[in-house]
Amino acid sequence: MSEAQGLWGAQTRHFHLLTPDHVMAAAEQRGRRLTGKVMALNSLENRVYDVELASPEDFGKGFSSQNVILKFYRPGRWTEAQITEEHTFLSTLLEFEVPVVAPLEWKGKTLHLHEETQLWFALFPKVQGRLKDELLGDEIDQVGRLIGRIHNIGSMAPFKSRLALSPETFIEMSHRALAQTRPVEHQSFGYYLKLLEELKPLLDPVFRHLETQRLHGDFHRGNIVWTSAGPVAVDFDDCLTGPVEQDLWLLFPGTDQDSLKDRDRFLMAYKEMTRKTHVKLNLVEALRTMRMVHFNAWIAKRWEDHSFQRIFPQFPTANYWDQQLIDLRVQLGLIQDGSWHGL
Repeated sequence: MSEAQGLWGAQTRHFHLLTPDHVMAAAEQRGRRLTGKVMALNSLENRVYDVELASPEDFGKGFSSQNVILKFYRPGRWTEAQITEEHTFLSTLLEFEVPVVAPLEWKGKTLHLHEETQLWFALFPKVQGRLKDELLGDEIDQVGRLIGRIHNIGSMAPFKSRLALSPETFIEMSHRALAQTRPVEHQSFGYYLKLLEELKPLLDPVFRHLETQRLHGDFHRGNIVWTSAGPVAVDFDDCLTGPVEQDLWLLFPGTDQDSLKDRDRFLMAYKEMTRKTHVKLNLVEALRTMRMVHFNAWIAKRWEDHSFQRIFPQFPTANYWDQQLIDLRVQLGLIQDGSWHGL
């Protein structure tokens, strides 16, 4: 197991030490003058703040408002090398004029250590735009071309420290985290862990031979900001090495006729941009299953964080794991029937 993979399950701690004074001091130490207005933004994984700058000369190139976004990374999740690779990927995409939000440089660095709290943080320009719950018409084509451009650049060089999407990282390591946390002593939870032991051997042979590259990793509608110039990809916090299909199913995860029609249009625009002749859409159920399992492990690893207990009160209940067991059995059946193999 690589260092990067081993750190995926590392213990994390809370952000209770952070105060508005810490946030303002971090921004000011990076050469920004502030008005004192700081607003916490919704983010469970990291701590993210909207910080108002004092004067227009502080805005800098690429700013569309008087504000910057200051992001403190959750300790124990990513190493300095892993976060730096995320930033390098974003900077490369920006150099090729791909619409993404890349971190701002200060004295040649984008990642900084807050000495008092020992937390890594970065500054980002604030982008004015909105999210869309539904994509229609030309919007579907635009996001297809956007992720195609991201993949074109992503294929130019590998990640060296970021995670690789594999049954080991998303199933085996999730199994380990859940078994260690044991959110509930209930037979459904025990059966769930046993099913995970059956799942990994089914997925290993397929993922061992897949073509992989740098990906966004979490390309859903909540990570696309729509501006006057079009869609902008944000939040590369989960960028990883994996098959391109991981970035192609989350926008249209449904199996109804309308969803499949929109997905086909999206893929057509993607293929035109990437020159790919085909993609393995039969990987969708395997990727969906891995994401479901990984989500439960994500909660388990952070369960001592009171914000997770508040947002997911059902997690340590029997009813929750009864449903998780049912869902996993359904997914295992879809994988075992063999319909997801091939091209």
